[in-house]
Amino acid sequence: MVVAELGPWAPLDVEAVVAKFSTAPFRWWISGGRALDLHLGKGWRPHDDTDVGVARRDLEAVHSFLSDWKLHIAAAGRLAPWRGQALEGAKEQNNLWCRLTPDGPWVLDITIGDGTDENWVYRRDPSLQIPWDLAVMISPDGIPYLAPELQLLFKSKNVRPKDEIDAEHVIPRLDARRRARLRQVLSSDHVWQRLLQ
Repeated sequence: MVVAELGPWAPLDVEAVVAKFSTAPFRWWISGGRALDLHLGKGWRPHDDTDVGVARRDLEAVHSFLSDWKLHIAAAGRLAPWRGQALEGAKEQNNLWCRLTPDGPWVLDITIGDGTDENWVYRRDPSLQIPWDLAVMISPDGIPYLAPELQLLFKSKNVRPKDEIDAEHVIPRLDARRRARLRQVLSSDHVWQRLLQ
């Protein structure tokens, strides 16, 4: 989520995120468009922000780990300082915007997901559960990222022009198992089903 009137962005690049999060005591992964870049090993469009996924159950550890950053809950088009309180998916408290100084630009969007010890859980439909080792992949450089079919599932809800571009680049390059999973979880009349034939 990037809303210009909420302040400028100067997103960290993936290398800077890896340098920061490599010692994190919780599971994390690159999400958003940059996860799709990592999957294909190349980019095809600019990114307005950098997204890092974490599990909601790890938020206490996230707050402690980023205690020297300025963290805000981004929900319903508004920002509110986050002081470590529980965040509720039912209130759409699924993103934390981060900056390094009180008046600095936003540098990171933490996307909050759900999961158990064994499985990643799709927050929009908790019946969809995928073992973590299938949901979070590792790039050749050792960077964890959300599996492309799951990232596209998030992007499929309200398809923006950049999401359509991503789908057209990524779906034809998915392996058979990932194509089948995406075909199964998308509605049968979703516009991307044409790319999955």
